[in-house]
Amino acid sequence: MELEFSLSELNKKSPYELASLGDYSFKFVTDQGKQYTIGFIEDAMISDNGVYQFFIKTEDQFKTIPDNKVRQTILVVLEDFFKNEGVILDYICETDDNRQAARHRIFHKWYSSALDKDSYSMRDLHIRYEGIDFYSSVILRKDNPRYNAINNAVDKFLDDFKDKLL
Repeated sequence: MELEFSLSELNKKSPYELASLGDYSFKFVTDQGKQYTIGFIEDAMISDNGVYQFFIKTEDQFKTIPDNKVRQTILVVLEDFFKNEGVILDYICETDDNRQAARHRIFHKWYSSALDKDSYSMRDLHIRYEGIDFYSSVILRKDNPRYNAINNAVDKFLDDFKDKLL
């Protein structure tokens, strides 16, 4: 499944100017000089068509004050992502610095404040493996023709993973 994004439309709505990096990814720089790369990678973990893992990366290690324009920019891109028919978003929180629980809370807060819960469904996943907590969220539109199948696939994935741990 091919995703479509309109960079000019994204930049009309985004507080930070987005630059396309190709392959469904974008870069932007904040007022504080922090560089972000955000984008989507096809993910066959729960289905082999239409599931995309969303990522947020920054190469800069310096801390910045909270910036609501980062949230707004990311939500503009996510809103445009869901204009693609039948897509499913999988967000897995980075674990490298052990701040995955905080990332999960922030992403969940963004979802709760921005997406219409009557139109979208969010499934939160939490798995503890080898002493590391993994957090993930699967978001899809409730009018997605594969809504039930995807939710069943998420349940099966969790059951299969738990069986492997036992």
